[in-house]
Amino acid sequence: MTCTLHQLRHSHATELVNGGVSLATIRKRLGHQHIQTTLRYAEVSDSTADAELRRWRRQRH
Repeated sequence: MTCTLHQLRHSHATELVNGGVSLATIRKRLGHQHIQTTLRYAEVSDSTADAELRRWRRQRH
């Protein structure tokens, strides 16, 4: 199976966002002018989203 440069960019952005790197930093790293473009590249995993919501709930109490 071959992998394109485009697929590698998606994987890299997804790995970064799930590792806690901010979207602003990922946008800059990928060279995107608009954050909307970065949002298409970086997909938050279910486990990362769940962990973020748990942290948010703990901080509220």
